[in-house]
Amino acid sequence: MVKRELIGKGMTAEVYAWGQDQVLKRYYDWVQKEWIKHEWCLAKAVNDAGAPSPRPIEMIEVDGMLGLLYERIAGTSMLSLMQASPQKAVGFSEEMAQLHIEVHRCSGAGLLRQKDVLVQAISESATILLGNMERVCTYLDALPEGGQLCHGDFHPDNIMLTDTSSVVIDWNTATNGQPSCDVARTSLMLRSPFVSEIAGEGIKTVQYEMHRAYIEKYTALSGISLAEVEAWMLPVAAARLRENIPGEQDWLLGIIEEILQGTSKTYLFG
Repeated sequence: MVKRELIGKGMTAEVYAWGQDQVLKRYYDWVQKEWIKHEWCLAKAVNDAGAPSPRPIEMIEVDGMLGLLYERIAGTSMLSLMQASPQKAVGFSEEMAQLHIEVHRCSGAGLLRQKDVLVQAISESATILLGNMERVCTYLDALPEGGQLCHGDFHPDNIMLTDTSSVVIDWNTATNGQPSCDVARTSLMLRSPFVSEIAGEGIKTVQYEMHRAYIEKYTALSGISLAEVEAWMLPVAAARLRENIPGEQDWLLGIIEEILQGTSKTYLFG
């Protein structure tokens, strides 16, 4: 490949500048073509649904490997701005809630069913759940279906802020489902003990306030209640175990145990 500016690197791909207003997401050699094609289809579906997402331009082959061309978002991640100015993190959290509502106004038609994705993740966490897998899946089955676009990994580092707009990136986990489930997952991520490890001391000092601001703004503007979000906490926590995030397993198992035993009245601010 002609030498180009490397502007990002992730677990599955590198991102290069491509002309003035595009980027190339070039996958590593070990990534299967089926996965790349799946991401392309997801990106198209999400953007066509009207979500605030980067516009997918073309799937191309570069040096024998598939890559995806996207519009270039000339902005900064919300997490970076929070880290630079922790005193503004609460305000950014309220903006995040408003953006999440914008996502949830879009249809999720044609995407994977949210409950199916959760069941798969919970099944892969069966050993850690110590016999509670079937109980959690039965609980999940009774929860209401949904038909809205859900991001599945909505957090400050997946939000890019430009001079004129906010854009959500990394839609690989997008599903068709219930917004309250999506909010429950964001709630877990904002409260995670891992946040302190990756975001720094500045964010750690305002972590609780960030979470409260996000939840209170989302519920106030969306009409979705705290109880509706809390109803999804059990399957979402069980599914997250599969990700093996450092420092989270005991914390998540504690939440799951409290819910199953009914020993706590609220989980959003615990």
